[in-house]
Amino acid sequence: MNDANPAPRELRRGANAALDDLGAELGGLTVFLDSRGRDDEPVDADVSVLLLDSTGKVRSGRDFVFYNQPVALNGAVHLRDKVRPEPGTDEAHQGWSSDVVTIELDDVPQEIERIVVAASLDPASGTTFGDAAGVRLRLQRTSDAADLLVYDIDDATDELALVFGEFYRREDSWKIRAVGRGYVEGLASLVTEHGVDVSEEPDTDDAAAGPSVAADPGAPAVTGGAAEGSDTAGYASPTFTVETAAPPLDPAAVVAAEDDAGAPPTLAEESAAAADDDPAAPPAPVKRSVSVRRPTRAPRLPADWDASIPAEDGNDWQPARLFPVAGIGSGEEQERRATSALLAVMSTVREFGTALTVRCGAPRGTVSTFIEVPFGQDEEAYRPDGVIQVRRGQKEWTALVEVKTSTGRLNVEQIDKYVEIARARGYDAVITISNELAGGDAEHPVAIDRRKLRKVSLHHLSWDQIRAEAVLAARHRGVADATQAKVLEEFIRYMNHARSGMGGLGDMGPSWVKVREAVKAKTARASDKATGEVSARFDELVQHLGHHMSGLLGVEVQSLPPRETPDHASRRQQLADSGLLFGRLKVPGAVDVLVVGADLRSDKATASITVPAPRGDTRPLTRVQWLLRQLPDHAKDTIRVEAHLAGPRGASTAALLGGARQDPACLVPQEQREIKAFTVSLDLALGSKRAAGTGTLIGSVKGVTTTFYADVVQHLRPWVPKG
Repeated sequence: MNDANPAPRELRRGANAALDDLGAELGGLTVFLDSRGRDDEPVDADVSVLLLDSTGKVRSGRDFVFYNQPVALNGAVHLRDKVRPEPGTDEAHQGWSSDVVTIELDDVPQEIERIVVAASLDPASGTTFGDAAGVRLRLQRTSDAADLLVYDIDDATDELALVFGEFYRREDSWKIRAVGRGYVEGLASLVTEHGVDVSEEPDTDDAAAGPSVAADPGAPAVTGGAAEGSDTAGYASPTFTVETAAPPLDPAAVVAAEDDAGAPPTLAEESAAAADDDPAAPPAPVKRSVSVRRPTRAPRLPADWDASIPAEDGNDWQPARLFPVAGIGSGEEQERRATSALLAVMSTVREFGTALTVRCGAPRGTVSTFIEVPFGQDEEAYRPDGVIQVRRGQKEWTALVEVKTSTGRLNVEQIDKYVEIARARGYDAVITISNELAGGDAEHPVAIDRRKLRKVSLHHLSWDQIRAEAVLAARHRGVADATQAKVLEEFIRYMNHARSGMGGLGDMGPSWVKVREAVKAKTARASDKATGEVSARFDELVQHLGHHMSGLLGVEVQSLPPRETPDHASRRQQLADSGLLFGRLKVPGAVDVLVVGADLRSDKATASITVPAPRGDTRPLTRVQWLLRQLPDHAKDTIRVEAHLAGPRGASTAALLGGARQDPACLVPQEQREIKAFTVSLDLALGSKRAAGTGTLIGSVKGVTTTFYADVVQHLRPWVPKG
């Protein structure tokens, strides 16, 4: 905490405080739920947030925030990634971990009167909150990370669920109350009390488990996995159903909850959108099932993930295509075709169009699209590439669209003018589409005065992101109409063609060669503009990898900044000092985040993951054998395994997988110290070329990521104590 800030206020159970008195800014608050197990072991809790109205109940399933549905109220409430200290640090030895929730109270609608923040434990773990050595709630001001309040819970006993605190309205302001109420029966008892209808499902073995089954036989399941029959299914947990007033959904539709702010529609929302065809039809209750337990296994890559394109068979008969690439000439023609194809498919394939527009803040409804609509502004004529309108009942949402293809860059003056046009006409958003991604700390490829965005939102969709959404809808979630599914597959084929201009991230930028040589010569400086450009471009590459893996795995893979250097300035410094570039990918169901990187000095592309070791009375050799048994025979012998030890920071043993298989004891410390965690990593040669493809940095990092996932990540399971 900054010394200039006052000490945080300490609350006891039942006490409350006005946020105004704490100096809180409604621009953003961060809630930390900290826990520390006994014997230096972490407490693996799952955090949930309940948004309650005046009746003390959730309005619908959208007001229940948890691991598989981490965002509510268009991002006003966001469950962030669990924060664990690095292996070997004092905090790691003490077993501390933190769950993080960010809240923008000024964006919470008036009908929400209470925000309950809670956590729960898996009954199968045999652990209760009374077993924790420390449990507390911390409140920070997001803008400067100043600690405002702390509440230590020191009277927990045998509870499996615990309400840490709640925000509640009092007249025109917000207050926070330290609750500390426990539920011995666990999460089911907690959510039932607040309006969530619980339907317990028996646990099944992962290998055979499919998606959870809704209590209503007419409603498909909503889980963090893929469609039934996919290898990504496998969630053994209770399900929770919320009744919502909406007509039944077509059983052929397959919907999957995503770990993202723009998650695909829930059953309740899809059903409500279906009512557009007949707004006067009486609503019928639909039960929505969601799994609130974390996935028990990582999704698997398809068997042909590394298959090469078959050679030509000499057949000159070319199949007719819905979106032909023949005749694409100038960049302007390429751009017009891309715009028309995308907008046409969005209005035709409901699942795809809804997934994209929801990411931009639109309601779920009927999507209509238009191209090159003329507008007059300041006595000048302007013609955005497209317009999207979404209608739901009496509500209409409108966005202007600007599209670029290939190496085309978004123009800040042009986007600024479209924002002004949207403001003048009362439109809701401006959407930009290009191969650019927002790198560094930027939220958008172009910088627009935020004061102009108070009434108009600005959103960016990369072609990588659009491709991932199309693949998720077509091959994983499913499209209800067979003809529409064929249209979407044709669009994916068109996007993947080199002449479409929708290829995604194409190179490491014009500064790549200069920075690469400067890093090798140790003359690079963090203050150099070129160093910042390459660092930001690597952030874009990690986003590109996330979209690529999402399409392969059928789940939403998130890109995260490195845990050690979360801000762009630190990453620039790291690149200049050591030649290292890093990023992280969060795959639902994986034992931990996947770290990917490039070492420009040693010319290595790397991928790694850290796995907590078994706990309890297990011997060091047993822990090593537990890890080795999970790695398949085809995993490369050059994979490196590092065992992190209890005691002095940084103490570890290490060996290559080939040697560890022959002699597992080589990873056991001589003094038989406890093994706390394992880091498994793979290095491959780093390409030096600027563009994408073979022999390039982009191709090398992409290759090591998918190879490491196939050989290691998808096989790793967390340790579960017997009984």
